[in-house]
Amino acid sequence: MLDTPRYLGKLPHLSVGVRLPEVFLEGIMSGFKTGNSAGGVMLSYHRETAPEYVINAPPGDFELTRGHTGTSIRHYIEASVAKAKEKGVVVEVEADHVSVSVSSEAVKRISGGGTHRVLSEEEVRSALKYIEDEIREAVSTRNIYFYTIDTCDLIDYSSEKIAVDELRTVFKDLYPASLIERYKDINVVVNGTRIRFDEEKVMRLSLKLMRSIDVSERIYRIIKEMTPWPFGIEIAFDETPVTSDPHELFFVLNELRTRGIPVDFIAPNVGFQKREDFTGDLETLHSRVKTLHEVASFFGSLLSFHSGSGSSPYSMKGKGVHDIIRRAAGGLFKYKISGVYFELLMQLMSRSDIPSVRRLYEEIYDAVIELLEDQVKRKGELYDEVLVKRLEEHRKKSLNGYVRDSESPVFRYYSFLALNIRRNGERYLRNAIVELYLEDKGFREQVDREISALTVAFLDSLGFRGNVRLLR
Repeated sequence: MLDTPRYLGKLPHLSVGVRLPEVFLEGIMSGFKTGNSAGGVMLSYHRETAPEYVINAPPGDFELTRGHTGTSIRHYIEASVAKAKEKGVVVEVEADHVSVSVSSEAVKRISGGGTHRVLSEEEVRSALKYIEDEIREAVSTRNIYFYTIDTCDLIDYSSEKIAVDELRTVFKDLYPASLIERYKDINVVVNGTRIRFDEEKVMRLSLKLMRSIDVSERIYRIIKEMTPWPFGIEIAFDETPVTSDPHELFFVLNELRTRGIPVDFIAPNVGFQKREDFTGDLETLHSRVKTLHEVASFFGSLLSFHSGSGSSPYSMKGKGVHDIIRRAAGGLFKYKISGVYFELLMQLMSRSDIPSVRRLYEEIYDAVIELLEDQVKRKGELYDEVLVKRLEEHRKKSLNGYVRDSESPVFRYYSFLALNIRRNGERYLRNAIVELYLEDKGFREQVDREISALTVAFLDSLGFRGNVRLLR
């Protein structure tokens, strides 16, 4: 019998978000069990989950988007471990997106809007202090084995536009000449792409990426100091406005190696959009993934694919996409999904013939729209032009009769906020979903069955079925 939970190392596997542990874990673990698969269970820190003091705080003390699932770090870890042991499933508990970021900006980007702005040093210090709180709670469970570090908000894109003379001056003030020497003799060919670095490229990449890399190291040191057992590290490099350049991926991994940071997985931007199918050219995707895979392999790392959910729960990111990444990465990769389970739950509730289920769905839908309308009206933390446009589209479609469509963009992209909407201080919609699941046997069995089936579908599509055989 294999231990659970445990550190999975570089085992290719599916890692899933457990936003509502009380509702999702039974089906998820059943799916892993059916697929004879070891997998990851996770939540994104700072936005999806948070320390108990944040979750238990009165409304308004923290951003709406911080810990927006209403599930604390302690709760998702302990609930996941208990269910894994009950089902005899091997899991790795992960802290996803341990990040220096503003949660509302991150959520807006996830929803297709938002901007990329460079954080101030004061914001970074505050974020690092908060990360210590997150890691402390995770480690206190004695069951956390993997961390994904995300410092994408510290990438400085302005360096791409600096004139060469100014570039040299700024670089000289910040970095030693030995940094250029470090890359002088690198000459690597990956999938037909030659990786070489002239002086200007090293300077531009340093100004663009080094602050992000430096803070990644600071986060890693916090994790290492606080976690007294073996654990793994992934680097999130996907929350960027464009696809990842092979030279940039090489530079990041090389600098992390220089600092002695072991990277199991790295998640580049391969062109995936959150909650959307990939609609680009598949051969281009294959070439891009193969090149990035070979860069990662050069450093002994594997790729991780974020934004794994597609336009619908079973769309699998678009026809042929999973086959492409499997071939390009030789089956050696990690794949992450999270929001897909809540989206599936909303679909099931919207189509239910059970009056109590349908009524709760309608209440959720109306509450989300009301929240978003209020955010736009007072230009709250979620306000941006994308949200304004989606609400306008929703109003136009409602002119001939109000339709609570679970697949409408405004609901698909923002429905998760229902879990953090409060009434008299309580997350009343979250509580109602859990209560309905626990008390209505027919609904519970349907949810468990559908979530298990979806998990198995991902395992099969990605080629992870039976991966537990690779463990020792």
